[in-house]
Amino acid sequence: MAGPHEILGMSRLLGIGTTEFLALYSDNSGTTLRSEADGRCVFLTPSGCKVHPRRPLVCRLYPLGRKIDETGVERFAFYSLQPDCGAKAGHDGTVETFLASQGVEPYLEWARRYGELYRRMIGLLGRLDVVGRVEAPPAAAPASDAPALAAPASDEPPAAAPIPDREPLSSWQDIDQSLSEYCAAKGLTVPEGIEESIALHLRALEEWLCDLESRT
Repeated sequence: MAGPHEILGMSRLLGIGTTEFLALYSDNSGTTLRSEADGRCVFLTPSGCKVHPRRPLVCRLYPLGRKIDETGVERFAFYSLQPDCGAKAGHDGTVETFLASQGVEPYLEWARRYGELYRRMIGLLGRLDVVGRVEAPPAAAPASDAPALAAPASDEPPAAAPIPDREPLSSWQDIDQSLSEYCAAKGLTVPEGIEESIALHLRALEEWLCDLESRT
């Protein structure tokens, strides 16, 4: 799995935009990274991972797996190493020191915040009895006083234009496109930094959801 914050980081490392990244390297409406025919990650090369400095949280945690139960209790499990994996595992240290060494703190926070918005979105769709889809709405310019992330003629989550011969992408995964539309509607400058872009994207999604919730 890959969240919008992780897609942004990997795309910046590769020197491309998130729209191009999603078209080239993602599947399942932009939520997972593509795999090669033999099942290997598209970024795995003989010399290592092409996006290692900005690798997703699931890769940073490996060989640990993380789960939070319905009461909010966090647990970790240890998974057996995959064949040909170059990682070294041992029994020294603690989960806490391992997580710190992998730089997971901001990724955990971003995952938490995006997860909360996603659950709100799903709950709202359930109350509206709407089945969420990722198909693109008819092309239309967003109203100047409306959140740019909202689909013009629908109460469904916003969706980006489909990539030819691929499944359409949910625009909440495409930070570059979302922020370009949002900033144009709000008269803002699109931020350049990764952290600043993620913060504004979260704010834009929050505004879109609050507006939709207030109207329902």
